[in-house]
Amino acid sequence: MPTPNPLSARRAAGLALMLAVAACTARPPLPPSSSSRSPAQCLAELDRLGVRYQVKAEPASVAPACRVENPVEVTAATIPWSRPALASCRFVAEFDLFEREALRPLAIRYFGEDIRTIVHFGTYSCRTTRTGRESEHAHGLAMDLAGFELADGRAVLVKEDWSKRSVEGRFLHAVAAEACRYFNEVLTPDSDRDHYNHIHLDLGPYRFCVAR
Repeated sequence: MPTPNPLSARRAAGLALMLAVAACTARPPLPPSSSSRSPAQCLAELDRLGVRYQVKAEPASVAPACRVENPVEVTAATIPWSRPALASCRFVAEFDLFEREALRPLAIRYFGEDIRTIVHFGTYSCRTTRTGRESEHAHGLAMDLAGFELADGRAVLVKEDWSKRSVEGRFLHAVAAEACRYFNEVLTPDSDRDHYNHIHLDLGPYRFCVAR
């Protein structure tokens, strides 16, 4: 029997990894269900869903690239948010869908409790990423999700619970995995050190999910 060649094995493994990465990054963007609505139709949808919001003017910014289409300031979608946040109507409509179809059923499954509050670090922010790429926060199409407060008062936080082998940790991993069905980009503490305390969700043009 011929002796296996370690170098060949390493090359094969490297090639397999490159193909897996290429398959992930080359996937087309996930078309958001709210993308085809006009601004007026999107606002009407928020009204129908009972989202608590105020229509806002585009934020004044020294950077012309920081444009938010159809901006609204939200205090609660299906679930109240920990603080008011400015976002594109399109993002809010998709996040509301995510809350109803994924977040609340997952909370019931894992804890037997509904979610009382969405805890977040923000939505709109006129900035770029660490790599210099335009951030989807600059268009109100992203949220940094820090965790949740359950109906019984328990807190489930990404910073504290993501790495634990507990029901809280399993729940957060399930949330990130489900988020890949609703958002084009999902980044977690497994992505890099910038996301050690939150799950990043956005509706940008790139399809990339780090969730397992």
